[in-house]
Amino acid sequence: MGNVIMSNFTDFISGGGSASQINEVVTLNNTADTVTLADARVYLKGGVFETNTSTYPLAQSSWQATGTSFNVFSQDTQPTDITWDGTHFWMLGDSSNAVYKYTAAGVYTGTSFSVSAQTSQPQGLTWDGTFFWMVEPLSQRLYKYNSAGVLQTSFSIGAQDTYPRAVTWDGTHLWVLGSSNAAVYKYNSSGVYQSVSFSVAAQETVPHGIAWDGTSFWVTGIVTDNVYKYNASGVYQDVSFSAGTTNPYGIVGVGTSLWVVDRNTRLVSQFTFVNGVQSQVSLGAQNYVRVA
Repeated sequence: MGNVIMSNFTDFISGGGSASQINEVVTLNNTADTVTLADARVYLKGGVFETNTSTYPLAQSSWQATGTSFNVFSQDTQPTDITWDGTHFWMLGDSSNAVYKYTAAGVYTGTSFSVSAQTSQPQGLTWDGTFFWMVEPLSQRLYKYNSAGVLQTSFSIGAQDTYPRAVTWDGTHLWVLGSSNAAVYKYNSSGVYQSVSFSVAAQETVPHGIAWDGTSFWVTGIVTDNVYKYNASGVYQDVSFSAGTTNPYGIVGVGTSLWVVDRNTRLVSQFTFVNGVQSQVSLGAQNYVRVA
């Protein structure tokens, strides 16, 4: 992308000048992807992604959709969540009330199991290395299944949130995301609440999905349509990205990627952290963010 030397500063936001800060947002009368001012300040147009990190090292890096996805519509028209067992994806759907198995390439294997005996509204699913766990908001319970999909036991979790929406496993504990309080609650594998929780309401008031990637939590929501990152203590890390849909539901971490369930298109899409810099995607075409 070419640089443009600006000779007219009349549209520059007041308070700019050479003392302006990296990531400062300004309005410029221009439509080029990058703009270089006479004093060498460089601005990137809102929403533009730039991979030249040697030139623009100080802008925000970003998670980006890779373009890889797979469609689960043929199995269920209302996918709610997805998990990974180390080899295969497992998708939970609430139009058929069942769990479906896919290869790493997203090909349906023909294997599934029903959860209709427990619920007509399954929402969240996770794999703990041995068992599947499913949350269900009508009964406000957490259900445990073996690898063949046979129910083992269940626990009430309604005392913490009256609409449990999703669940993830951190290697030791279960974390249940509730949309009534927009909060995440910690349980042991016996379903006992550990009196530990954290709120996501400041970022998303109607959260839908949660994933643990081995280091961080990731939460999706349908008000902002974004994905948000939290550390192991539940502290928001000021990292978020657009899920690329108006109805992001489930999410799972696989290696260095995140996979998000799109309830609208019935696609499960891959996102990776790209080695590049991203201007603020919420900005319009006339807004620029300083990157050098």
